[in-house]
Amino acid sequence: MLRPLVLYACVFAAIWACEEEDEPTVSDPSVSIFFLNQDSLDQITPITDALDLELAAYDEQISELNDQADATSDSLIKYTVLVNEGNEELEADRSFYENQLTAINSELVLVEKDDSTANATRQEWKATVATINSGAVKISSIENFKNGQVIIYEDSSDSWKLPLDMQADDIDLNITIAEEEYNLAMTYKRTITSDEKNKVIIRTSDFKIISTDFNNPSLSCEDCEDIKTTIYVEF
Repeated sequence: MLRPLVLYACVFAAIWACEEEDEPTVSDPSVSIFFLNQDSLDQITPITDALDLELAAYDEQISELNDQADATSDSLIKYTVLVNEGNEELEADRSFYENQLTAINSELVLVEKDDSTANATRQEWKATVATINSGAVKISSIENFKNGQVIIYEDSSDSWKLPLDMQADDIDLNITIAEEEYNLAMTYKRTITSDEKNKVIIRTSDFKIISTDFNNPSLSCEDCEDIKTTIYVEF
């Protein structure tokens, strides 16, 4: 009866020994980066501005046509009543207002159709602007010239983590976006710590942008840790 107990004890001891011998894993550091496609926004803005003016003109035209239709309808009702009361000599006037109302309504249908088309186009451009403002972009690859690491990406995203070097205090990156290459060189400080699961974590802080091809680079917080820092760049 003692043999099973001895066997279980040996198994638990082996498991415990393996857990004790496991080396702690290391978490690679990274920092959030936000990409704004300002060039595309600059190209879209004149288009949306023109559409805004076009829609305002359509609104004014529709308002005027509705006023004309209301006035013509009132006149048509007036002359229809008079003709029905026996004033047959006013039939020509009644026919005039009837034809005029038909023409106004026909023009109104065409203008409202053009207004609807322009508004749909504007909504499509506004959706594109919203996507750009969200930071959504397709990155093809990020290469670190310092250590030769290259990361290939397949999908677009609006949330990007810039890979850092856990064995160095600086990076020199080549970021490829839509076949265009942009350089970003940064320095930072590393702090090594561990969590409750004995996982070694490298925290980075005190970021400084040394050079870049991106426009208007900035940091949300220069002396904060990576988890509280975001890099903002435009292209």
